[in-house]
Amino acid sequence: LFLDEVGELPLNIQKAFLRVLQERRFRPLGSHKEITSDFRLVVATNRNLSQMVAEGRFRDDLLFRLRSFVIELPPLRDRIGDIKELAMHHLAGVCERLKIGLKGLAPEFMEALNSYRWPGNVRELMHAMERAVASALYEHTLHVKHLPAEIRISLARDSLSKKGDTAGSNGQPPKCAEIPLKFKDYRKAMDRRYFLDLMVCANGNVRRACELSGLSRSRFYS
Repeated sequence: LFLDEVGELPLNIQKAFLRVLQERRFRPLGSHKEITSDFRLVVATNRNLSQMVAEGRFRDDLLFRLRSFVIELPPLRDRIGDIKELAMHHLAGVCERLKIGLKGLAPEFMEALNSYRWPGNVRELMHAMERAVASALYEHTLHVKHLPAEIRISLARDSLSKKGDTAGSNGQPPKCAEIPLKFKDYRKAMDRRYFLDLMVCANGNVRRACELSGLSRSRFYS
């Protein structure tokens, strides 16, 4: 029996589930007869169950029963070497399910996958590949433009942030003569730089720049 997201079980269900683990007996919903079942249990969670126990949101006796053998799996962002293999595996599955030819991955597409932080881990990667295929249904190769908008926005913001961190003359503080001393002029110059960098990331496409930045089209012309 595989139970995913065990950390999401409400406390009252945890109590009932602990009894099932201890006695190997349960009563199906709507039945008046208990059934004996000899099963092996595998559970998964991305929660810190020890912390949840300390906060009173998870039973300590249930946690002790579940900890017979623990496998710690690092988040996907710490396993960049696995991303391509996982992406290709899910891509093949999606294409087979849709009965279409296997699509290729452009180099910049793979670079984007490796650069993204993947807060949703493998499940988010799976959904991203499905949405990319749906966006490129009649194309042979997946490009960055086929990734979900939230991923492209995150990548663009990270890229602009890194450029801002490395701005200046080799990391040295700018000289006063190089900065407009009036805040209004400085803000205007920084806004202009942001929009120039954004248009570079969007390959000159205003619509895509709006998607990446979350700004309206009217803001670009104001």
